[in-house]
Amino acid sequence: MVVGDATEQIDLAVIGAGPGGYTAAIRAGQLGIKTILIDTNMTLGGTCLNEGCIPSKALLHAAEVIESAKEAAIFGLQFQKPKIDINKLRSWKDDVINKLNQFVQ
Repeated sequence: MVVGDATEQIDLAVIGAGPGGYTAAIRAGQLGIKTILIDTNMTLGGTCLNEGCIPSKALLHAAEVIESAKEAAIFGLQFQKPKIDINKLRSWKDDVINKLNQFVQ
């Protein structure tokens, strides 16, 4: 995605807005280096935060809650079979991602 034409000269181009890229760009800026951060995604954090690790862990947490409820029968707690609202689950997962994105913006 092209946001616009660069009209200023820069000293450093950082390619990739994952944890290493955005950290490098921030630090370079703090040191007074004219820096541009280049990524195909409009949000920082890279694949791990936006598409991989974090979303997967959020969904795995939901699955662990269901499993814990099943295992609770051993000590006398029984729950009905879970009903999954996939849209609400997806929205919750997206909220987790958005909250974490706020810390790297």
